[in-house]
Amino acid sequence: MPYHLEDGRVTHTDDYGEVDSEIVFTPASGETPFQIVSATIKQGANAGFIQRVLMKMIMNSMHAALWDVVAEVEGKPYQLQGRQPTNGFDLAGLIQYIYNKIYGVAFPANLKQQMHAVQLVPVDQVMPGDIVFWVNNRLITNAGIYLGGGRYLTVDVLAGQVQVKEIGSAWMPNYVGSLR
Repeated sequence: MPYHLEDGRVTHTDDYGEVDSEIVFTPASGETPFQIVSATIKQGANAGFIQRVLMKMIMNSMHAALWDVVAEVEGKPYQLQGRQPTNGFDLAGLIQYIYNKIYGVAFPANLKQQMHAVQLVPVDQVMPGDIVFWVNNRLITNAGIYLGGGRYLTVDVLAGQVQVKEIGSAWMPNYVGSLR
């Protein structure tokens, strides 16, 4: 396989087994955020594709921790201004908690600020760990963390707790935000 991921480094090798593209990164740890230290991508017809695959591999490695956090927060109560599992969550607090824990970033505690803190990508390119936003007349009406398979983690205010929900075909998110 021409792609390889190891601690803090992801590479692509050419047909001769030589590394021709590499991204070196520092994984998130505690208060230290994920950071790309250096990137060398061989120029050519496939450069953009190779770069996307390398970044996807890095993000997938971080998303493995997502399931541990989902297990930790699922079923926790809705709490206005809630930011921790011990007290419960509101929607922005849940997203902030997950992004701070997985990516080691100081993520905003406001949905609108969160939407501006991420790179918006097309809805059809959603990946686990991305934030999905539903917007109506410039007002964010719902949001959550995409888990894959058409499911997302959110705070259901009516149910009064953090839940995994299905994205219905009649109610697709308008925007996807990513730290890719």
